[in-house]
Amino acid sequence: MSGSWSVVTAMPGARAARAFATLARAGQTPARTVVFATWDAEEWGLIGSTEWVEELEDTLRTHVVAYINEDGTFSGPNFSGAGSPSLKALFRAASHAVPDPAGPGTVYDVWLKAHNGDTTALTMGNLGGGSDFAGFSHHLGIPSGGIGFDGPDGIYHSMYDSYDWMTRFGDPNYKAHRAGAQLVAVILGRLANSDLLPLDYAAFGTEMNGLVAQLDSGIAKKQWKSTVSTQALKDALDRFTAVARAFNSARDTAMARAGGVDSARAQRVNQALMLVERRLTRPDGLVSRPWFKSLQFAADLDNGYATMAFPSVNEAIRYADAATANKELVDLVNRVDQARAALVEAAVALR
Repeated sequence: MSGSWSVVTAMPGARAARAFATLARAGQTPARTVVFATWDAEEWGLIGSTEWVEELEDTLRTHVVAYINEDGTFSGPNFSGAGSPSLKALFRAASHAVPDPAGPGTVYDVWLKAHNGDTTALTMGNLGGGSDFAGFSHHLGIPSGGIGFDGPDGIYHSMYDSYDWMTRFGDPNYKAHRAGAQLVAVILGRLANSDLLPLDYAAFGTEMNGLVAQLDSGIAKKQWKSTVSTQALKDALDRFTAVARAFNSARDTAMARAGGVDSARAQRVNQALMLVERRLTRPDGLVSRPWFKSLQFAADLDNGYATMAFPSVNEAIRYADAATANKELVDLVNRVDQARAALVEAAVALR
């Protein structure tokens, strides 16, 4: 498994890195390589991370199983997360394993209490723009995301955004920073050491299917219901989700058997899983922005931070081009089916 990498960037990456280094010195090295990186010139257009991704594009596409991004996310008591839908189950699982900085109980316990015990309200966002995940997620199609703790502060990008403010008001005693480092370490540890990659494509398919409603809303507003239909995309996502659920069941059964999954089979399964989101990219990228190659999510063209789901189709709808919307829907359905084929390959490898 050492041929695969998982990557984390920025604070609290340094604390997590020290924890991994301490374990390594004690002889407990991760099964997969963990690369810790910090990026320069993020505020000037993600220059550092983008240059690195572009220079190492082939290597990263081949080896990286996931990218965990941490960017100014520890300034209050409230837990949140965002990322590829395939990673959200892992983030939730990690929240069960770490004490909450304010307590009582785990991060998950406090998160659930804040939502009055409603598990359906424990949602996480999807990736738009404005941070260093863009090269990994939007350009290469690598599952990406991150977690954090925040609160109402009003000092972001102001002269008051300082060590003094953080020490006195944002995170006194740096309890949220500590919990964040622990969460990142748990997430990385599971990405690095799980025999089979902890990616949940049943959850991915379900969430992506729900987001088709955004396309339907745009189509209705343009009064295109008789000429543009998302039904083929819904059907493709239903097929994808059915295969993903079958794979999850087979994976759970295989891992429960004595001896689990042998290394040769695990390698074949993981290689197939790594193809799923990469197959939802296309080399020529979006019509509006060729550098953005992922057809899952992109930063909104009119708002660099906001998330746009199914951007190739969404942009065609926004700019009232029904012919392009239909063309992009056909292409998207084909790529969803190719992603499903990767899941079929993973299931076959489990046998």
